[in-house]
Amino acid sequence: MFEVLHGPDAGDALSSPVQISESAGSAPGKLRIGILEGDGLGGVTPETQLAVRHAAQLLAYQGFILEPFGLNNLERVLELWWFFFGSVISELFAEEVRCREDLLSPMFRDYLEAARASSPAPPITMERFVTMCTARDRERAGILEAMRDVPILLSPVCAAPAFRHGKGNWKTGEGYRDTMRHSQWLNLAGFPGVSVPMGKSPEGLPIGVQLIGRPYEDELVLSVAEQLESARGAWAPPPLL
Repeated sequence: MFEVLHGPDAGDALSSPVQISESAGSAPGKLRIGILEGDGLGGVTPETQLAVRHAAQLLAYQGFILEPFGLNNLERVLELWWFFFGSVISELFAEEVRCREDLLSPMFRDYLEAARASSPAPPITMERFVTMCTARDRERAGILEAMRDVPILLSPVCAAPAFRHGKGNWKTGEGYRDTMRHSQWLNLAGFPGVSVPMGKSPEGLPIGVQLIGRPYEDELVLSVAEQLESARGAWAPPPLL
């Protein structure tokens, strides 16, 4: 699928003019992998923490060098994420959904309400938008600098197992905005990431770990994920409950 999707597309002006490596192969031995840490990410369930430790062990057995990796200023990064993916997007949708809210899914209505509640009362000005774009670019540059010698990061996908279908929400302290902090900053920075199933919760729900790479190094991320999956062995999906 990646081979179908990759590379520049003459029909898409926003596609990046980057060609895929024809000889990606396996990730080289002795590659440094950082186990992502940061107070801004919040805590995770014991089972999620165990899944990350298990993945780190398996990667170490494959010859990778695992080490703790801290990212500073993650609270600010996540604030910027919510500005773009909450406030800005909800404002863009405002006219589209006005007087048609009853046609929206409950989840989308919940998201729009959460975004509007945290947005400033006046509409977002162009000056504020450009200021936030500049702040985003500075944070992205800082992350790139931190990852200069550590091309892959390992982290949870989210703080807890998946919500049951239809049970997710955007409530403060328990919803997507809080539980998905480990993944949100990738959307802001534009970094590739892949989820690998690695454990189960006491209820039998799947728990994944996340491998994160630098921009345009998708092949490396996929190669490390493939080696992790191979070391983990066959995966049995949880039974339908």
